[in-house]
Amino acid sequence: MNRRICTGIISCIAVTVSWGLASSPAFAAEEETVSQNKTNANLLPSDLLQISSTDAFSKYVFLVDKSERHLAVYERKGETIEKILDVPSDIGKATGNKSKRDDHRTPEGIYFFEKKLGQPEIPFNLYGNMAFTTDYPNIFDRRESKTGSGIWLHSIPDTVPLTRGSRGCVVVRNDVITKLKEYIKLKETPILIFDKVNYVAKEEHDKRRVALNEFIEGWRKSWQSQDIEAYMKYYDEKFVAPGFNFATWKNHKNRLKGLYKFIKVELSQPFLLLHKDQLIVKTFQRYESNGHTDFGVKTLHAVKTDSGYKIIREDWTPVRDNLAATTQNPQPAAPTN
Repeated sequence: MNRRICTGIISCIAVTVSWGLASSPAFAAEEETVSQNKTNANLLPSDLLQISSTDAFSKYVFLVDKSERHLAVYERKGETIEKILDVPSDIGKATGNKSKRDDHRTPEGIYFFEKKLGQPEIPFNLYGNMAFTTDYPNIFDRRESKTGSGIWLHSIPDTVPLTRGSRGCVVVRNDVITKLKEYIKLKETPILIFDKVNYVAKEEHDKRRVALNEFIEGWRKSWQSQDIEAYMKYYDEKFVAPGFNFATWKNHKNRLKGLYKFIKVELSQPFLLLHKDQLIVKTFQRYESNGHTDFGVKTLHAVKTDSGYKIIREDWTPVRDNLAATTQNPQPAAPTN
């Protein structure tokens, strides 16, 4: 597996291209949505900043624009990202961001595909040939007490208009979902759903990406230097990790500082998933001290505040150093470092 570990952060630059459906009178409205998006061909999505170069993570990201009713797929291409698919999609009957069960709204946020469903598990007239479940409500949603479930990406028969409105799911054509399944790695591939995707010039995109990498690097350096006061400034007062809250996490780090003469923290190029004020960072992490060494996947959930991003949850999953893939998806372990 191609995996790079470094003490700092490797940057990733992005470019875009476009792809559309074949012309047909029945799909005129759907084609118009795609053609409108071509005006953004020389710009970059402002919140899709970096897809990790680590092969164990997904090399694809799905972006849904509810206002233009389209779904795009971005792929990592070396040190860049490239838009490889741009297709019409349907969304919930009701406008706005989902907040409760049965409100018929499509949620907005960062989600991951969890399970693939097909015939005869699902009724063809409602879900077409295939469906992929997501992890709505996610950590951010639960923090805001949002309710509901069953938010999928699914298809519909060709006889059904792609403008009828769903119960909150993202919907595409049968032939499209057949293409999309090739880009989905369960538990790993994210789908970012926006009311409207904002695009920026490359210079602004680079600036945003660098700022987030500096946030992660600052967190890593404060941890490695065992400056606990500076380190804890990266955490929200409502922070949680398996078996910890903010106070017990600080006590845990102070205890380890008394045990270890030194620590060293190395990170791979991180996967940066941003949605407005919500941030998910996923990276391989190697931890070494005079008393303990481990290696695994570190996942941070953070929110933007007036004083910068604050981590609200941290998970670490141990993996073998000779890891070939993360398809087994072991459960997060309580941090020991």
